[in-house]
Amino acid sequence: MASPEIGHCVSAGIAGFKKNIVLHIVCSLLVGVAGSFSMGILTGPMMVGYMKMIKAEDEGGKVEIGDIFKGFDDFVPALVAVLVSSVAVSIGVMLCIIPGLLIIALVPLSAYFVAVGGEKDGINAIKRAWALVKENLVSSALCALVLGIVGSLGSVLCGVGMLLTLPIAFIGMYHMAKQMAGSGS
Repeated sequence: MASPEIGHCVSAGIAGFKKNIVLHIVCSLLVGVAGSFSMGILTGPMMVGYMKMIKAEDEGGKVEIGDIFKGFDDFVPALVAVLVSSVAVSIGVMLCIIPGLLIIALVPLSAYFVAVGGEKDGINAIKRAWALVKENLVSSALCALVLGIVGSLGSVLCGVGMLLTLPIAFIGMYHMAKQMAGSGS
């Protein structure tokens, strides 16, 4: 249960993106489009599938675009984990912004525990994520915030640049969660 290192997460995001640029662009688009058209309902399963895919790639496995749909194997826990943690962050943002920013890492950590941590209960994934966020409140918030900024930097180029920056942020979030969870999860 380590504190996330911002530089490591960003560089791991860039390195992971370079492994298969087209695959990561398509998968990031799929997460965004599916989430948008489903009013957020498919965001959790798509994020979980993407994290499973990133893990497989990180471990040297061969991955394909269809791997992103493996998050649907854990549809309910993925939906609950991402939806409830997103609502918690949103409520925190409504309470003068700072509380939401402090717990922003809750969303990727919850998705990580469903994807990689073997959690088959969305609420338990959130509880595990909350324990780590509490323990590393400032460092996890800063890391998630920096990765969020990296992900949105592409909007400077009329949104087209986000095709390059969002995958880096997604992969970096996976590595942030992996660091925080330790090698045991």
